[in-house]
Amino acid sequence: MGINAAVKRNPCKLLLLVLGLYQTSLFADELEPIRLQLKAPHSFQFAGYYAAKKLGYYQQEGLDVEIAAAKFGQNVVEEVASGRAQYGVGDEDLLIARDRGFPVVLLAAIFQHTASALLVNNHILSLHDWHDKDIMVKPDSAALLAYLKKNGILISSLNIVRHTFDIQDLIDEKIDAIGVDSPLDAFHLETIHYPYKVFTPRSLGIDFLGDNLFTSQKEIDQHADRVETFRKASVKGWQYALENQTTVINWIIKDYDSYLSKAALTFEANALYPLLEPNLVQLGYINKERWANMAATYFDVGLTQQPSLAEDFFYSPPSKQDYSIVYIVLTVTSCIIIALSMLAIFVMRTNRKLDVALGESRHAEQRIWQQANFDSLTKLPNRHNFKTALDKKATSALDKGETLTLLYLDLDRFKEVNDIHGHDEGDRVLIQATSRMQNRLPNLCMVSRLGGDEFTIIIENVNDRATIEAIAQRILSCLRQPFRIGSERIFLSASIGIAQLPLHCTDADCLIKYADEAMYAAKHLGRNQLHWFTKELHDNVLNRIELISDLRTAIKNRDFSLVYQPIIDLQSHKIIKVEALIRWQHAKKGFISPAVFIPMAEEAGLINEIGDFVFRSAIAQLADWRNSIAPNLMISINTSPAQYLNEPNIMVEWFDLLHELTFPENVVTLEITESMLMHNKDAITTQLLAFRDQGIQVALDDFGTGYSSLAYLNRFDIDFIKIDQSFVKSLELNNSEQTLCEAIIDMAKKLGLQVIAEGIETNDQMNILKTAGCQFGQGYYLSYPLTAAAITELLHQQSLVLIKSS
Repeated sequence: MGINAAVKRNPCKLLLLVLGLYQTSLFADELEPIRLQLKAPHSFQFAGYYAAKKLGYYQQEGLDVEIAAAKFGQNVVEEVASGRAQYGVGDEDLLIARDRGFPVVLLAAIFQHTASALLVNNHILSLHDWHDKDIMVKPDSAALLAYLKKNGILISSLNIVRHTFDIQDLIDEKIDAIGVDSPLDAFHLETIHYPYKVFTPRSLGIDFLGDNLFTSQKEIDQHADRVETFRKASVKGWQYALENQTTVINWIIKDYDSYLSKAALTFEANALYPLLEPNLVQLGYINKERWANMAATYFDVGLTQQPSLAEDFFYSPPSKQDYSIVYIVLTVTSCIIIALSMLAIFVMRTNRKLDVALGESRHAEQRIWQQANFDSLTKLPNRHNFKTALDKKATSALDKGETLTLLYLDLDRFKEVNDIHGHDEGDRVLIQATSRMQNRLPNLCMVSRLGGDEFTIIIENVNDRATIEAIAQRILSCLRQPFRIGSERIFLSASIGIAQLPLHCTDADCLIKYADEAMYAAKHLGRNQLHWFTKELHDNVLNRIELISDLRTAIKNRDFSLVYQPIIDLQSHKIIKVEALIRWQHAKKGFISPAVFIPMAEEAGLINEIGDFVFRSAIAQLADWRNSIAPNLMISINTSPAQYLNEPNIMVEWFDLLHELTFPENVVTLEITESMLMHNKDAITTQLLAFRDQGIQVALDDFGTGYSSLAYLNRFDIDFIKIDQSFVKSLELNNSEQTLCEAIIDMAKKLGLQVIAEGIETNDQMNILKTAGCQFGQGYYLSYPLTAAAITELLHQQSLVLIKSS
């Protein structure tokens, strides 16, 4: 019953409430100290209890509650049974404790679903691959053991290892699977982009309750009223925590010195929300039938001796005594003492305010629900809503023997829209794209926005591959149509990955991963297309992950080497410069091209370490050559855009190194690509100006293949342009490539730039370029990339020629 209705029925009852609150305040300093023992370190998993303490819900009931985080190896049941703590938060293993004689009593079931799950390495495609694998599961994890048993897996066929509670064991591949009871382990894997799969007991109907508030029979016998007030205040705290997640997260970080970051706590909060089911089940509700099923499961897997639970395991609130006579006397006395007329006036004035407040509260609840489930920009279901729906639809499809298809869509090069036109215009494009998709999709589809430019489309019970592809092509077609930004028209496309249950997998999380992998395959094949998931595609992803892992090891062990390709003065035919090129000879796979591992290094955030190795090694070799045999030799070093954007401070260290070696100006040239000039113009401009101030020259590599224009060449501090080898390769007298190369050379001269031609493979090509006025050249006709020792020999021969000619 609401306060407004209570006041209308009995105004004197409100007075008694006021008097009761006043009496409570008189004895606020006489609080009963009690201890709540958690089962784990402080995290959002216990948010409701922090809220109840912070907001004074416990204090209002006369309780001074200490919330104690679990220490390693500590048993929460033993803490409560011994009296060191009066209350505890435990898992479904309370059943084991009860079976072994611990007098624990369940007060409230906070989570309606357990967070227990198995995280496995990505190379394990199904449960049938688990035989002879190393599995880390707690011996009392009944939900996980029952899940394995129900899948027909003999526990004796598995290699169960002692649980270290360290997710790093999975990452280091010391084990193949690990049992967890918190989303935080998955957060750690997501943070480092580690590929994994999730197997949950819920997918087979093994649905236990988690995070159960309990106490001892002794506490109930001696402090029955305290038990009831503590339980109510705790549930009230949970209600607040679910509606104010960000506020409670900030409290956890500030008041409990949590080792978790705000991002980790937010991830945990979003993952735990569906486990509570607050919109379907009353917080703290105890479903005895489900507990009976849990007890039977524990007995079935051999963890308990009894297949059922005693009734006194469940808490029953104390029966309320009849204080009606006391209330009548107090009511009459109070109404005589207090001016009834003043109270009536107060009630009348507050009635309207209460009505307004109630209406605002309902609107606020609706807004919170809307924000939690729908994207604020496109009004589509958001990631949380999509994941919840996909879980339910996947379970239903498996039960009914139907298919469930997931389309994972990403707009191609959408970042350029935001970079060039701004995020406001980018948002308008997303709204237009959403409208087009909704208009072209049949009713059987559910479209959601995961964030950014990523969308998903769920298609239920469509078996025909052609029909699914027709739906996907319909989406691709509508997104290819031009979008309006003011008076300008822009063109976009999309890449779509497709995965299907049960064809490719049997759970929702795996379905998302496979559709995502297929989407990236569509992008790598040229974008603007769809791609189905295949096992070969998954194997390629695993191989890519393996190669990135090997790349990390190679960086650590310095398994790279440098070769140097001479750059020749086309007039004098002398070596005036060398270009440093990195090489990786893999111990098992042999030579791996930089075209393969450099993009991987950029993607994995390893390019800065590789770039620093190349620069320092090349500069050290150049110093040796200049000091010993070629005092005027120069060097050119390739760089990646990520080096300038991710860690620009490394450049300062390079400048210091050049100062230590006392190189004159223009000895070192750094090569950049044309695409760098298109984005982050301010950052690139600043960096190029810094190069000029330090006497470092800049060459624009692969000129003519990207987006460069005369405006870019004039705006940025460029010293060289390198004609791309694709133009030189087909260069012949009087053909179009000759005309194009001559135009580039003539343009460069007028802009005061020097020209290097790449990929010279014949004497005719060299002569054509030389006649056109190209100053420098490199290519296999002039010299292959050589080791430092071979370059030393060439420089020595060149030096002898110069000495003889003088």
